[in-house]
Amino acid sequence: MQHLNTSSSNSTTWNTENLAPSVVLGLCCLGGVPSNIAVVMVIGRNFKRENFTLKLMLNLAVSDLLSLITLPLWIHALLRGWQFGRPLCKFLSYMVYCSLYVSLLTVTLMSVQRYLTVLYAQRWRRLRGTGERVLLIALWGLSGVLASPDIIVRELVVQENKHIYCMRKYRSNGEEVTVLLAETVLGFVVPFSILVTSYFCLHKKVNQTAFFSSQRMTKLITSIVVTFFIFWSPVHVTNILGIAAVSLKSQSLRNVCEAAWGITGALTFINSCVNPFIYAFTSRNLRHDEQQSANTTDVSTVNV
Repeated sequence: MQHLNTSSSNSTTWNTENLAPSVVLGLCCLGGVPSNIAVVMVIGRNFKRENFTLKLMLNLAVSDLLSLITLPLWIHALLRGWQFGRPLCKFLSYMVYCSLYVSLLTVTLMSVQRYLTVLYAQRWRRLRGTGERVLLIALWGLSGVLASPDIIVRELVVQENKHIYCMRKYRSNGEEVTVLLAETVLGFVVPFSILVTSYFCLHKKVNQTAFFSSQRMTKLITSIVVTFFIFWSPVHVTNILGIAAVSLKSQSLRNVCEAAWGITGALTFINSCVNPFIYAFTSRNLRHDEQQSANTTDVSTVNV
């Protein structure tokens, strides 16, 4: 996850060093908020209670919105310093992390749902109603648990330059390694493995059917995997380097990680802007492909 390190001082000057990431975050806010609101409105007008895919798309849009609407405060903090106090520092950090985990787990659940609805349609039908609600509640609950370490380690830190930072402050090297390792394993390795495995098995087993003869479907699945990897792997590679810096007691490597976390963290917000275009804005064409495949295959229950 991104490490939102932002500073504060009594000076009224702008922090030009953070101008580039501020511009990136500003563009994410300007592009991502309207597009996700549009998704929520479109899904709201066409919402069908029995369509779990629409529920997941709505879940994804809402979680992305929750993280994106905090960006104005983070941009202000990057340029002028953190001026909002310790409680808001902890709360907003937790809110961002929780929202990003919800987005991440929703994308993962989408891949599992596609796999089950195509190959085990009868079993998936048994989850409708109460089972689907339980899955969504569990998804948000798990995200809250995964994001909780940030409440503990996020603090306002005064550094040598007299600036106040809303940043992670670890009490020991062991705590830092544990948090970073858990974040990478639970926030990337496991979800990415599930996502890739689901789509690989799905493609392998139904590759000859009309379902996968659709170029749109192939492009969608490819874009899901590639986008996930592009926007989520850099921050976790940096986490691994951070663990190495602690283990090797290398201050130079730690300095590299501190600089990289801000850049790689911004990519997760870009992902929140891209999600509506990948999932929601392609759904009409994909539903048309499903209707065609339903006439020639045994996967007439697929909802994509």
